[in-house]
Amino acid sequence: MKLTERLVAAGYLLLSGPRITGDGYYESCVLGFDDIQIELTV
Repeated sequence: MKLTERLVAAGYLLLSGPRITGDGYYESCVLGFDDIQIELTV
């Protein structure tokens, strides 16, 4: 969750999450440069 918070604080747009998926994974998605979606899954 800290990485997602740091990315949002740095100006990245949060698209979804952070959340825990049904199978127990941590997931969030931010919009990076050139409109590239960056999905974080742990």
